[in-house]
Amino acid sequence: MSGPGGMVTKRDQRRETRRDQYQRRQAERRAERQRQIRRQRIQRYSLIGGGIVIVALLALLISLFVIHNNAPKTGLSPQPATGQTVDGLQCLPQQGGALHIHQYLDLYINGQQKTVPPGTGIVNSAGCLYPLHAHDGEPNIIHNETDQHNVTFTLGQFFDIWGVKLSSAQVGNYQVDGSHKLVIKLVANDGTVTTYTGNPHDLKLSDQETIYLLYNSPNVPLKPFTDWQNLGE
Repeated sequence: MSGPGGMVTKRDQRRETRRDQYQRRQAERRAERQRQIRRQRIQRYSLIGGGIVIVALLALLISLFVIHNNAPKTGLSPQPATGQTVDGLQCLPQQGGALHIHQYLDLYINGQQKTVPPGTGIVNSAGCLYPLHAHDGEPNIIHNETDQHNVTFTLGQFFDIWGVKLSSAQVGNYQVDGSHKLVIKLVANDGTVTTYTGNPHDLKLSDQETIYLLYNSPNVPLKPFTDWQNLGE
């Protein structure tokens, strides 16, 4: 309302002021409500997004775990014998001298030469050694010592003492397939080379023979080990 002649009265001013204040408060409440709605949406989306990230990370970790456990294992992964009887061979405080012969084992994996660890077949913690063993300072030399006459050992027995898997299908964890072949060459002192086509685990050990186990190693030059006379006991 207005006063006489259309003049605005103080009452009108107070009424206008209260209306403006009410409208301002309403506008502020609406703005605050909108801010609350936006905050709630942000929080909700953050929780959803965080959950998605966590699920994705868990899925990735599970996938990596599965891939790791199902991936082909490589390496020789030796688990040396600790004194227990292996393939009928006992670990004794000393081995007899009825038989004492040697072989040189030349093992190649993917073109890289692998060394038979010195002390293989010698169990210091148990104070014993196996009939097939390798001494310190004589890498790759297999000693065959026993008090038994007319006995022949096999390469597989030595590998079982060493704790490395050996068969026509694998060397350690290296699997034989169409593109990864295992070739066995036997080299005599005079340089004569013979190819062994049987299961390497069954290969009978002969005195002063160089044994080449070639896994995926087709270009290794073959030569005999000849320094037999300088070997220790």
